[in-house]
Amino acid sequence: MDFRPGGTCHSCLRFPDGREMWGKFIYREIVAPERLVYVQHFSDRDGGITRHPLSFTWPLQMLTTVTFAEQSGKTLLTVRWLPLKPTDEERQTFDSAHEGMKQGWSGTFEQLADYLAKS
Repeated sequence: MDFRPGGTCHSCLRFPDGREMWGKFIYREIVAPERLVYVQHFSDRDGGITRHPLSFTWPLQMLTTVTFAEQSGKTLLTVRWLPLKPTDEERQTFDSAHEGMKQGWSGTFEQLADYLAKS
C-alpha cells in the first residue's frame, strides 16, 4: 500500500480452495481526518483492470468517497460509491444491486464496531 494521493493499494483475497480475487485502489484525495477519495477496480495479479469475477456487467471502476464527521462525540463514517463512466448496462447492474451493497457494507461496519468495542 502506498497511502498518498496518486498512490495505490493492490490486494488479493485468497479462498480456501486456492482461488484468488485481486483488487486495486488508486488514491485521489486524502484529507485527514475528513475524507478519502479513491478509484477502485477488480484487477489481475499485475494490477490491470479486470471484470468482477461473478458479475460481468458490474462497472469496471468505482469512485469511492469516505467521509468522517464528529457527531455527538462519535465518528460518523459515510461511504458514497458511484460507478465511474459506466455503460448503460453497467449502470443498470449497479442500480439493481443497492440492497445487496447495503447489506454488505452494513455487515462490514458491524464487524468494525465489534472490533473497536474490544479495543
